[in-house]
Amino acid sequence: MNIATGAMNTLLPKLGELLVGEYKLQKGVKGEIEELEKELKGMTAALHKVAETPVDQLDQQVKIWASEVRELSYDIEDAIDTFMLKCKGHEPATSFKKVTNLFNKFKTNHQIHGVMKDIMDQVKKVSERRDRYIVDDNAARPTVVDVDSRLEAMYRKATELIGISKPKNELTKQLLEYDGSSSQQSNIISIVGFGGLGKTTLANSLFQELKAKFDSYCFVSVSLNPDINKILKNILLQLDEKMYSHIDETWETKQLIDKIRDFLNNRRFLCVIDDVWKKSAWDTIKLAVQDAKLGSKIIVTTRNKVVAEHAGGGVYEMKPLSDDDSRQLFCKRIFDSNDDCPADLCGVTEKILKKCGGVPLAIITTACLLASKPRNSEEWDKVNKSISLGLENNLDVDKMRKILSLSYNDLPFHLKTCLLSLSKYPEDELIRKDVLIWGWLAEGFITDETRPVGTSLQEIGESYFNELINRSLIQPMSEDNFWDEDDGKVHACKVHDMVLELINQLSVEEDFVTTYLSDGQQTGKHTCTAQKKKIRRLSLHNSNKSYASPEAREKLSKVRSITIFGKVDSIPPLSSFHVLRVLQLEDCSGMDKNHLNHLDKLRLLRFLRLGHYSATELPESIGKLESLETLDIRGARKPSSFKSHKVLFPMSFAKLRKLLRLYAGRVKLAQGLMLGDMKSLQELVIEATRKVIKEIGNLTELRTLRIVFGSEKTFELKESIQTSIQRLTNLQDLDLRNNISFEEIIDMQQVPSGLQRLFMPDSFMKAFPCWINSLMLSRLTTLSICLDFEYLQSDHLDRLAELPSLRFLRLQLRRGGLNDLDLENLYSLRHATIYSFDDDSKAHK
Repeated sequence: MNIATGAMNTLLPKLGELLVGEYKLQKGVKGEIEELEKELKGMTAALHKVAETPVDQLDQQVKIWASEVRELSYDIEDAIDTFMLKCKGHEPATSFKKVTNLFNKFKTNHQIHGVMKDIMDQVKKVSERRDRYIVDDNAARPTVVDVDSRLEAMYRKATELIGISKPKNELTKQLLEYDGSSSQQSNIISIVGFGGLGKTTLANSLFQELKAKFDSYCFVSVSLNPDINKILKNILLQLDEKMYSHIDETWETKQLIDKIRDFLNNRRFLCVIDDVWKKSAWDTIKLAVQDAKLGSKIIVTTRNKVVAEHAGGGVYEMKPLSDDDSRQLFCKRIFDSNDDCPADLCGVTEKILKKCGGVPLAIITTACLLASKPRNSEEWDKVNKSISLGLENNLDVDKMRKILSLSYNDLPFHLKTCLLSLSKYPEDELIRKDVLIWGWLAEGFITDETRPVGTSLQEIGESYFNELINRSLIQPMSEDNFWDEDDGKVHACKVHDMVLELINQLSVEEDFVTTYLSDGQQTGKHTCTAQKKKIRRLSLHNSNKSYASPEAREKLSKVRSITIFGKVDSIPPLSSFHVLRVLQLEDCSGMDKNHLNHLDKLRLLRFLRLGHYSATELPESIGKLESLETLDIRGARKPSSFKSHKVLFPMSFAKLRKLLRLYAGRVKLAQGLMLGDMKSLQELVIEATRKVIKEIGNLTELRTLRIVFGSEKTFELKESIQTSIQRLTNLQDLDLRNNISFEEIIDMQQVPSGLQRLFMPDSFMKAFPCWINSLMLSRLTTLSICLDFEYLQSDHLDRLAELPSLRFLRLQLRRGGLNDLDLENLYSLRHATIYSFDDDSKAHK
């Protein structure tokens, strides 16, 4: 029910803007808006309570109420956004004949009053239902306490354990090392990884094998919502059952901690703190065990890398099982042998194991499910497909979903919304971080409410992405085609199939994304009522689903986001989308510009992605997209061609006054179109031309500038761009690269002092740049440059070492290499974490 909360968070600020903006509202209308704002704030407070309760524990009436609030908030926001456009003079009155429900009354203040009255009537009805259901106090139904899923891992026989020998040996070696240090850092090892990878199994196997080597030992599980006193009492009981079998129930946390500390004083102990979710839980428990001496060891297991790093000491990241180990575990579970799969089942078995992705929990769950099915490939293939679609009902599958759901339930509501948005992607899709974040921004998933002072919404989006990685809910990926791939950061991700199955089902339950597959099926289990809901987000996977009928088009009128994967030969008529914010077409190589007829109807569109755009020009109607903030046409090319082609930008392009991000390749500007007039641009990725380079200096709001030089005649362009760059005082990210393999000498005289990232991997500098110093580049975190001389001097390294914010450094030397003195000085850099020096084909780190 977090989706309703997220929808409210984008709506309330807009109501406030209506009251203080330039919308010339009559006093009576303003009073109605203020009353609506108060009512919605009350709903939001109730929704926050609902969002804190796991979905499977919510009362059915509360679910219905929260769903009504979500739908209502969408309709109100759509109405307000459309009204704001009209009031600013951008919306012709004739277009409102096509807008349904709340939209057709915005012609006069009198009609606005009517719209507000309709909205308030609906809001009051929903509020009355809230009162009847007593939502605020009864969000959750009585909780049924499940058996702890980790118990099975605790009592699994050693002979059943597969694939843990290598990590176990590595950790055993670390745990038995004793250097005489009393440092807490050297006494703690955290095992971190995705739910179901076998962290508890590994920790328990280590515990059972090593505990005899210690004076005292204990193994406690923390879980998502821990009872800290109960955990501390459990520790005492395991340390000395006889002494603490009758613990005084009145003892408070401090007394329990003191008792544990007293007992462990001058003892060598082994302690496993399993399944830690939050830093706060660890911070309390560590008070009891932090004075580990005499080679005592503490093992922590967690799904969250941030928690592992917070605990200190070593961090061991668990990896999925290898293909061989996965196959062995599967066969042992279903055939009771290590490798005895019948030949006719080998093909479908490999498909199943690929879906399981080396996660032991997924492999064991699927094997248990198949054990009850006939052993033929048709039946197994049905099971494989049904799991993907979320259609399989089975106790083992339900148990696995509950384990994975714990990670979802622990997310704050804004991250739940962002994670559910990933349900629109196909299995095994490589997801670009930038595209993902732009979608979040366009739909309002990232708001000012969560933004710390001094950070941008884009930076907040990146922190969301990183947190989902740290929580092991998405998998970081590298991609050679991403030109950012060598800066030490993650620029893409994938979603594990089992997580995707979970969020697909959650997405269906919350009517978040409607996904049609190539065979016309929808993902997830659908109830009769769910299928009657309005479609708010639509994702098509190689789908040829028709939207020719009026009924089908009516379903599209409320769609806020449409994403199409696979080659797009046709798309639903754009005139059907009245409130669209995101249009994401991943492969437009089969389209021409006529497919984008009625693009001018998408007045609320904020993000437009045309992947592999094959037309040679953008439609003139693009200038009507007055809400557009991000345009991404990277990779434009003709069908069956790998070579990019130029795309003509029409004169109307200059009307996009809200455009913040333009990501393109080779472009041609229409006669009279001045790129420098696009004053709102903050991010620009484009191929260099004389006209483009000349105009860049006028884009004074630019934060990100990435230029590709596509021919050997670029020396003059690179020289002239320096003049433009000096005028960009807000620039933070500068990236200059060649699109073909050639190198030239460049004398970069100066760079903006606010730079945080500088990449120039193809242009060699004759001298070490004078601007590399702590005064000039105090905020620089990432540096990649090429030098056309043989050896670095000690003062060069000193200047690099003095850069206070530097985290990533890559220097390429055309000639020579590093002498011993260079290496010794290089490793004294205080903050750099990556060093890569190229000497011909050799890399030195």
